[in-house]
Amino acid sequence: MRRTKSSLVVALAAVLTLMLADMPSVFAAGSLIISEFRLRGAAGAQDEFIEIYNDSGVPHTVAAVSGTGYAIAASDGVTRCTIPNGTVIPARGHFLCVGATYSLVVTGNQTFAVDIPDNAGIALFNNNTGGGSFSLANRFDAVGSTSEANTLYKEGSGYPALTPFDINYAFVRDECGKGGAVNLLGVCTISTPKDTDNNAADFFFVDTNGTSAGAGQRLGAPGVQNLLSPIQRDSGFSTLLLDATMASSAAPNRVRDFTSDPPNNSTFGTLAIRRRFVNNTGAPVTLLRFRIIDLDTFPAASGFADLRPRTTVGSVVVGGINDAVTCAATGVPTTPPCTVTFFGGVLNSFPPQPNGGGFNSTMDAPLGSPLAAGASIDLQFLLGIQQTGSFRFYVNIEAVP
Repeated sequence: MRRTKSSLVVALAAVLTLMLADMPSVFAAGSLIISEFRLRGAAGAQDEFIEIYNDSGVPHTVAAVSGTGYAIAASDGVTRCTIPNGTVIPARGHFLCVGATYSLVVTGNQTFAVDIPDNAGIALFNNNTGGGSFSLANRFDAVGSTSEANTLYKEGSGYPALTPFDINYAFVRDECGKGGAVNLLGVCTISTPKDTDNNAADFFFVDTNGTSAGAGQRLGAPGVQNLLSPIQRDSGFSTLLLDATMASSAAPNRVRDFTSDPPNNSTFGTLAIRRRFVNNTGAPVTLLRFRIIDLDTFPAASGFADLRPRTTVGSVVVGGINDAVTCAATGVPTTPPCTVTFFGGVLNSFPPQPNGGGFNSTMDAPLGSPLAAGASIDLQFLLGIQQTGSFRFYVNIEAVP
């Protein structure tokens, strides 16, 4: 794992590190946890969602101790969603519960009609009987704000209470280990959702405008996932330089373009990071996604970069590749030097991200056909630069299957 940093303006340091799913986790976690949520959105008070995550390496089959499934309940004691008995949540997979005016494109697995008040607590229980069955002994997980009085529906003192705004925000669990810090260099120490039983330490706030709503500012986006969403598969892919005969900081592995492009959040140009990903999952991959778990972005302090991940438009043609393995992997028998043509990552627009990507944003590889087991894909990550300086950029790999 290589880290570099450089002086302001002249150049930008780059790190592209794919954290491994099988690396030792610093934090213990339960089998099911709340991984991401919001209690209002751009479509108003009922533009809500609660995402449940199976934080284990084996599928979880729902089998309630009473009633017909697990309950996702608010602190008024009323069940909003039931995860029905027999539902199988894949290892590292998700279940999504959404409100009546939910506006994101990822389909909810269950929908609820009764609004959850802003800053209220929510909890997941091993039954949907309600009443006294909603107890600490029967609780999987909970998250609530500092203004939530019922401690059954939060962990620790709670996350900072928000000023309600109709914006595309979310609270997401930290998957890096740095608490969503915008200006903090260094490696990620974890790669799966952090669970220390302290909401304030485990979750951080993101939104597509970098709004100051009371829980810290950072540019980012909701990144909701349901039962059919790709699953984190960091350990199922090898990550290689596009040209291993060159340093990771040198072209063609990293390219700095100084052309100003303000409409695309690239006032000081762009940085392109290029890698080759090898499918070692043992099965064809039909969707390959990269989730941004750590980067320097808005609001950046002096000396730190403000990076805005963006879509690469059109194909990328790179000549002079001296890496024999990359040349051979093009599908055309070649010997170095060779020319490689490929596409860049596509920034997902659910929801729209007019300021560019940020924390928890996702980028998809443009697979024209399934990526066969053992096959590789060359990919470019394009980052707009709104402020120059030292930085880091970490992603997790998610894939189907």
